[in-house]
Amino acid sequence: MNIWQIKNDLINKVAMLVATEDAEDDDDFWEQFEGAGRPLHWTGRPKLEVFKEKRKKVPKPRADISPLTADGLALNAKARDALGEFLSQFGQLLELDVEGHVEYYFNPTNLIRCVDKDKSVRRASGAIDKPSFIDSAISADAAVFIDPSMPGDIYVNDGARKELERRIKQAGITGMSFVQVWGEPAVSTTV
Repeated sequence: MNIWQIKNDLINKVAMLVATEDAEDDDDFWEQFEGAGRPLHWTGRPKLEVFKEKRKKVPKPRADISPLTADGLALNAKARDALGEFLSQFGQLLELDVEGHVEYYFNPTNLIRCVDKDKSVRRASGAIDKPSFIDSAISADAAVFIDPSMPGDIYVNDGARKELERRIKQAGITGMSFVQVWGEPAVSTTV
């Protein structure tokens, strides 16, 4: 079985979403995004804005799936329409306010304890650097999931990657790629 991590292949080429100026130093603001596999319950749409570099006259373009400092994914309406039905099987799509426009935060809630902590490569700090997975813990059916030991990383198995790639290609979605983190051969793929 191969395991892939969802990444954003355009992270240095597109604008990311950030907290508004009045919330940027508010730790409570970012805590509302920390589901760690649990459903989130928002009373309103959190407000985000597109990061603009002050030294550049022309802002970076937006991707359909924007880089975000929170653990989930930020999807525009086009990405939600293409991927939302599939992703909703594995988490929540919650509304965001991005400069007055509705976008969507994917909070993965499919929690699978599948990282083998004893076989994983660790940093000097003890944090897992390169996870090792327990194949038998992961369904052979398409799955998008997180592991509680690495809640900031969203993983997919081969079936989910193929389905997401099909939908991404069909709709022309930008901002999602996959890096293989387990299995053979180790490669990355960009749609």
